Amino acid sequence: MIDALRNPEISILPARQDDLNAIMLLERGGFPAAEQWSERSWRGELLGEGRTILIARAQHPVGVISIKTLGELADVHRLVVEPRSRRRGIGTALVRAGLERVRQHGVREVILDVGYGNEPAIALYQQLGFEQFSARRNYYGPGQDALILKLYDLQTWPDRIPVRVAEP
Repeated sequence: MIDALRNPEISILPARQDDLNAIMLLERGGFPAAEQWSERSWRGELLGEGRTILIARAQHPVGVISIKTLGELADVHRLVVEPRSRRRGIGTALVRAGLERVRQHGVREVILDVGYGNEPAIALYQQLGFEQFSARRNYYGPGQDALILKLYDLQTWPDRIPVRVAEP
């Protein structure tokens, strides 16, 4: 597993407007066409107030996360990791980096929605301390329900979550 925060081959930095093309490549590769965000949506994220957009790069962009902050509450809007880079810790590293960033801005609670059948994403979020808060029927369309997950106390979060050590 890659610890992107400690692996010199992976960097996680704030995304800029000129990252939009790379973000759109990640979006198109990461989601079926019906679930993809548009270029306009991503541009809105990059330009919006209270947004934390981080991009992970190896030789090229491999993932992106978008978080919106409203006072003491943050909402993870989007997490995308290119398919060939999944299961290597990049998603976990992006979420951790994003949570650390918004925590520094006084965020206390974080929510997100995830497809009910997206077991890898649910496992990732639960590993990081998110708990099921609610569910929304047909949130992503007919028959596509969402779980609403919540991290209840971001201020004590890093101390409560076990850090997984990369195997040699």
